[in-house]
Amino acid sequence: MKQFLKAVAALAIVMTVNIIVNIACNMYGIDLNSTATTALSALCAIWIYHALNK
Repeated sequence: MKQFLKAVAALAIVMTVNIIVNIACNMYGIDLNSTATTALSALCAIWIYHALNK
């Protein structure tokens, strides 16, 4: 259960940052590539999860 909560925390951090970046980019008319954004978000979530487990 502890591992699951760490994974949820990592996901929440990445999603919050992703939402902020998307809002900022939309305000300035920048269109983000969803495939690259998804891949980068997944990698960041994995890195944060591993950092929380150390």
